[in-house]
Amino acid sequence: MTISLCKHRFPLTVGKGAVLHPSDCEGCGITFADCQAELDRQAEQVRLATAHDGRCEFCAKAARVFQFQRDDMPWDETDPPVQWLCLHCWSNAQTAVEETGFADLEDAFLNATDNQLVRFVFGGAR
Repeated sequence: MTISLCKHRFPLTVGKGAVLHPSDCEGCGITFADCQAELDRQAEQVRLATAHDGRCEFCAKAARVFQFQRDDMPWDETDPPVQWLCLHCWSNAQTAVEETGFADLEDAFLNATDNQLVRFVFGGAR
């Protein structure tokens, strides 16, 4: 694997249907998709390397737990908390974040608008 110290700048260009999409990096030429895939791969390596036996913070089962941290959102003043979740709860939290932007009910209760909270609660998310 080649290590790049490029700070990656992806200028926006007009694509099909006048939708903006990022071009290749101006510094090193990597595509935006390849850059995102590499970041995902690195995050997965960290998640697997830090997994340990413990108690899941969602279901309280004793199991192998994995690091979970949702992406920063506009309302975050600091980094979102790291939670240690079993594989089942990690998967549920990741799905909830992808569908709603919130990892759990407490996160939605503290940060969601009324409409977002209703969608979170009645949309089947954790």
